[in-house]
Amino acid sequence: MPTVPGPSRDQMPTVPGPSREQELTISEPSREQGPSREQGPSREQEPTVPETSRKEKRLLDRHAPICANIVRILALYKGKRCFLSEAYKCQEAWERRLKAPILQKIKLDDFFYEIDLKHQNEGKISAVDIDLFANAIQDESHLDELQDLTHKLRLSANTGKTLQSTQHSFIRIFLSSGRHDELLHILNDRINYGIFPDYYCSCLLMDTFIKNKNYTAAAKVGVLQMLQEDWEDSLTNHLALYSCHMYLTSPNVEPWDTQPQEDEPDDGEEIKVRVKYLRNPYFDDHFDLSDPKLLVGKTLASLGAQFPDPVGRTYQLVGLSLYNKWEKALALLQRFISSKHKPVIFQAGVKKMEELIEDALKSEDTSNKETIEKFSQVLHELKSDSVTEEDLHEAILGRVRHVVGEEEQRIIEKQCQVYKHWEKEREEVLQAEVDQLQKQQKLAEVEKLKKELDTKEKILFFFENEEKWQLEIENKRVKYEKQKQPGKAKKKIDDKDYIPPEVRRSSN
Repeated sequence: MPTVPGPSRDQMPTVPGPSREQELTISEPSREQGPSREQGPSREQEPTVPETSRKEKRLLDRHAPICANIVRILALYKGKRCFLSEAYKCQEAWERRLKAPILQKIKLDDFFYEIDLKHQNEGKISAVDIDLFANAIQDESHLDELQDLTHKLRLSANTGKTLQSTQHSFIRIFLSSGRHDELLHILNDRINYGIFPDYYCSCLLMDTFIKNKNYTAAAKVGVLQMLQEDWEDSLTNHLALYSCHMYLTSPNVEPWDTQPQEDEPDDGEEIKVRVKYLRNPYFDDHFDLSDPKLLVGKTLASLGAQFPDPVGRTYQLVGLSLYNKWEKALALLQRFISSKHKPVIFQAGVKKMEELIEDALKSEDTSNKETIEKFSQVLHELKSDSVTEEDLHEAILGRVRHVVGEEEQRIIEKQCQVYKHWEKEREEVLQAEVDQLQKQQKLAEVEKLKKELDTKEKILFFFENEEKWQLEIENKRVKYEKQKQPGKAKKKIDDKDYIPPEVRRSSN
């Protein structure tokens, strides 16, 4: 096709327009002669732009994409959005409980006095009373009373009737008040308090601690899931994995035991304590674990089995190494190598296990030395296709964000429905307890009325039943005489050598 020659650059008509500097300049029209919409401002009315401001604008235009990324990153850090959004807290739905008429009538000081007085006099404590007290709290001024009542309920016969909303409210009020160390201590003391976080509370706790960079506290929540052997929730599993991962990889973490132990003065005296019986020494290797290394190791070992990928396989091996289960780690590594799954583990996991192997060989315990050396040998013989050089941290981070994006909205909607269900359940349980109390009061009134009628009947028909009463009195008297009948008197033994005293009559 023939080409049609277009006009050259010199022949093209020039349309006067503002320069780049003029586009960036915002001019304010004067009050006396403001430009109309139809007629634009003339060049004489445009303000002149200094040379320094032009250079600054050129720099801004050149580095605009970089500045935008920096602003976006700073906004994320400023908002402290790590994984879960602010909507996950369901704050509006949670505070809606305070609109219930029964909670609005509660005066916490008086209510606590009534509950405590009833417990002292009758030895009873109601689960629904504790639930009402826990849900009526709005600040930290009554947390000590709540802790005391929860402990008393746990030790009572009604501990099995504890409502789920009681435990949820207990966790939320302690968490929002900033008493994190005390809350973790209570969660770990299941015998005396019996507070068990559900999936929602576990995720809320871990996300809060991760945002505060308190990875030790977040790992403790993950350990609680391991102790309950509950890995059914995907979001809880991923946050627990990330918490333990950050606890192991962060250079500066909080100490595991935050409560300082006071050393008792040693005065040289041996103190003996009387016990009913001696228990045989037993270690269950689960609830008896107290070493943070073993706790986190067992958590990672059981948690890694939930992820059939290099991340899960890596932390299964790292967890067993921390847990000092070298035979299981060796068998598991050999099984991974013989399988068709490639790659097997991350290079970061290999480095971590090498550090653990080195520490284990330096320790005084040499019982597993051969197994550790064999495990180290198999680990070093891994082929290049069995180890991936990808960033383990980014892999875990990506997985957590993916699960949060899929599950967060569903969990929020479900939790809002749970709050509504708890309100109905609280009303039903409270009404049932009120009905039971009214029933007991009516039965007591009936018994009292029966006794009064029986007394009146005896008075009215006394003369008709006079012989009957006399017989009853006689029967009671006979029984009394039989009970009081003395036994046979013992014979006195005569003493032949007995000399009676001389009695002299005194003269008047």
